[in-house]
Amino acid sequence: MSYQLALKFFRLAKDEGMMGQGFVWITAYGLTDIFDVVGSPALDVMNGVVGVEPYVEDTERLQDFKQRWQEKYKRENPGTQLNGPILSGLYAYDTVWALALAAEKAGYVNSDFMPSETNNGSTDFDKINTSKATKKLHDAFLKTSFYGMTGKFHIQDWKLVSTTYKIINVVGQDRKVVGFWTPGFNISRNLNNKADLYTIVWPGGSDKAPRGWLLPANKILKIGVPFKPGFSNFIQFENGNATGFCARVFEEIIDALPYEVPIHYEEFGDGKGESNGTYDSLIYKVYLNEFDAVVGDVTILANRSLYVDFTLPYTESGVRMLVPVRDKRQKTAWTFLKPLSADLWLGTGAFFVFTGFIVWFIEHRTNQEFRGPPASQIGSIFYFSFSTLVFAHREKIVNNLSRIAVVVWLFVVLILQQSYTASLSSILTVEQLQPTVTNLDEVIRRGDYVGYLNDSFLPGLLKRLKINESKMIPFNSPEEYNDALSTGRVAVIVDEIPYLKLFLSKYCHNYTMVGPTYKFDGFGYVSDFYSFFSSTAI
Repeated sequence: MSYQLALKFFRLAKDEGMMGQGFVWITAYGLTDIFDVVGSPALDVMNGVVGVEPYVEDTERLQDFKQRWQEKYKRENPGTQLNGPILSGLYAYDTVWALALAAEKAGYVNSDFMPSETNNGSTDFDKINTSKATKKLHDAFLKTSFYGMTGKFHIQDWKLVSTTYKIINVVGQDRKVVGFWTPGFNISRNLNNKADLYTIVWPGGSDKAPRGWLLPANKILKIGVPFKPGFSNFIQFENGNATGFCARVFEEIIDALPYEVPIHYEEFGDGKGESNGTYDSLIYKVYLNEFDAVVGDVTILANRSLYVDFTLPYTESGVRMLVPVRDKRQKTAWTFLKPLSADLWLGTGAFFVFTGFIVWFIEHRTNQEFRGPPASQIGSIFYFSFSTLVFAHREKIVNNLSRIAVVVWLFVVLILQQSYTASLSSILTVEQLQPTVTNLDEVIRRGDYVGYLNDSFLPGLLKRLKINESKMIPFNSPEEYNDALSTGRVAVIVDEIPYLKLFLSKYCHNYTMVGPTYKFDGFGYVSDFYSFFSSTAI
């Protein structure tokens, strides 16, 4: 913009109330020196504006130049109010010096113009080419580097390089330097160290940074809260406030915003401990503009998205089955027989008797302890065999063959005893839990009842899964889930994963999640985007 156009622009902005509190205006360097040219009229309409301009160090050389310039300018322009050269004037001065230095370096070159190669222009200027000195002067100018009135004059990529900038704030009739930008410290109060900017006075005279987004006066967002008596860990309405996981996440988001959003919670209930309807009914209230948003455990569904908008989900998605588990090992008085199979029991008994017979057969000819009446000898066979089970045999063995047989048998007994002990301990102490149901097809085939969360979208899902409506029973809380499953009133509970995880955190020993995961989009916050933002000013 030209200075006069910019002055007119800000006058119109002030007339429209856009130079007041809540607005921010930032000008680039091209307009920051408007105050030096236009003066007081610009300061009157640009109060609170923040601008940037290249930083020029106020050296003795620059001060001497400004003094000489002012004296000459006042002589030639009596009555002028311009106190000194503006920044663009100083850059113009240095540019003329740079051009002179480049011409000096280029030296004298024949400046005749060559004929144009096209030679088809409609004017004489189109019929001539550039001067022979052009390229040499051009190269010399781009390589020119010196210290002028504005500091180091250096051109890079066809632009004058400036490494430091001032940040200026218009306050009243004054331009206040509130900080600098340097390559080393970026935005900072000082040139030589990192520090916060000085206080900026924004349009309207406030030193508090505008929020950048405003609700209309007296506008408080009305937030609907579902009536949730059972799963209060997710959402609950108490004493005019929403509590629970969903409310905490929402309030953390509100607190993180750089502006204030006044909200008012209102429960979707009749005040007598009952809900005013299903979640679909509550969401439709947003579409009817009775609520600005809904905060709660609301699942993102395609049919709901037809008339309201959802945020991104903030929980995992999916629906699964909750079923009881049973220990497949039934513990009775005969449990001690379970570590070994029947064949192994019979085989072990046979080897007990066979080992006793082998030892008796070898020893009875030479060993008095294995002699006697037939009944005594039969008793010795059985007693010797079974006493080896606890390594308590006391009969003296004198034959080496018998000793070899006993050593082998004792080794077998040791392995058998340790395996039996470990297996029996596992049976008595470790449960082998298995779900009573593994899929819904089994439930449908048996005609069992299915439980679900009341006021949810799950009846529609169960109908699509071929569950008869007469076999569906709604529940409201984890306690009701537990009672229904433990008494056999329902075979399974079908619900969203967050609810099931909350249930299992309390009843983890008797139940488990099974079956496939039916994918959904998880919980999200509800709003009607168009009605919500039509009442806001950005």
